[in-house]
Amino acid sequence: MKKILVLILIIVSFSFAIFEDLESGSRAEGMANAFTAIADDPSSIQYNPAGLTQIEKISVMSFYKVLYGGIGNLHNICINAAYPLQKNAGVVGIGLQEMGISLHSEKVLTLSQGVNLVRDIAFGYNIRGYQLSVTDYGSAMTFGIDLGVLTKLYKRWQVGFYVHNINNPKMGSVTKYNLPRLLNFGVAYRPTIGINSSLDISKEVGKPTRFFVGQEFQIIEDYLTIRAGIQTDPNRFALGVRSGTKKVFIDYAVMTHADLPWTHNFGLAVSF
Repeated sequence: MKKILVLILIIVSFSFAIFEDLESGSRAEGMANAFTAIADDPSSIQYNPAGLTQIEKISVMSFYKVLYGGIGNLHNICINAAYPLQKNAGVVGIGLQEMGISLHSEKVLTLSQGVNLVRDIAFGYNIRGYQLSVTDYGSAMTFGIDLGVLTKLYKRWQVGFYVHNINNPKMGSVTKYNLPRLLNFGVAYRPTIGINSSLDISKEVGKPTRFFVGQEFQIIEDYLTIRAGIQTDPNRFALGVRSGTKKVFIDYAVMTHADLPWTHNFGLAVSF
């Protein structure tokens, strides 16, 4: 009976595939995850590792995400850190993420690096270690590789490409399950400091093409920034806000859902 209850909770709470909610971040989600071509903070580990090259100081970013109102304690928690190396070595990053419910846990350890190939063109990669643990059913592990490219155009425009799980990782001993594989393309426009407009197109293998549109607007430098966005398949709306100082910021984002409770994301960002 206990095993049946475990399976029911997993099916109800995870109608999507395992390791489906990796692209998460309190700042990016305030823009409906249209972040591939912006990716200028430690959450670039999740969205486009080439964006690490835009980080000039040691930075740490974390978030706690309550999915769909916390049904079954459904959550996503993450901490990312970025460390700039010598000029030619780029920036390295590390991320630790845990998603799930009390009976089902998905953990991801990510090692990243972003380097400038030539002027205005950056390349980045992730090496991810995945661990899935289910109460009374054991655990499994595998690894994945992500690749990203970011280029600047005409000073105010950026274009980003991101390939997630390019090595087609699988998980399971008897029945093999494919982890999500996707390709993201993004365009961002920054007319001035503090204003970002972005568009992402995402294609996951076996699923419809999705579109993401986001806007970020700094009202008072450091003290108040607001965000908004929309995404398709399913149609969801997002709002976000940031406040803080030059080195410490608090972020909040909320995303709607047509049938389920809203998702809330709370974040903290620190630079040294």
